[in-house]
Amino acid sequence: MPASRECPLCGGTMKVKQSETVTHVPGNPSATTRTTMEWICPDCDYFEEAEEERSR
Repeated sequence: MPASRECPLCGGTMKVKQSETVTHVPGNPSATTRTTMEWICPDCDYFEEAEEERSR
């Protein structure tokens, strides 16, 4: 995945932001962690979910 790309709205440079969400389910001793990646444009606040390319 490239480190940056062009924003479709303003033409600025978008960057990838990775965030983790931790979910605690009652009765389950271990927490579930979900990692998401988004393209973020700091110029116009446009964002979209990044498509991951995985080979299995």
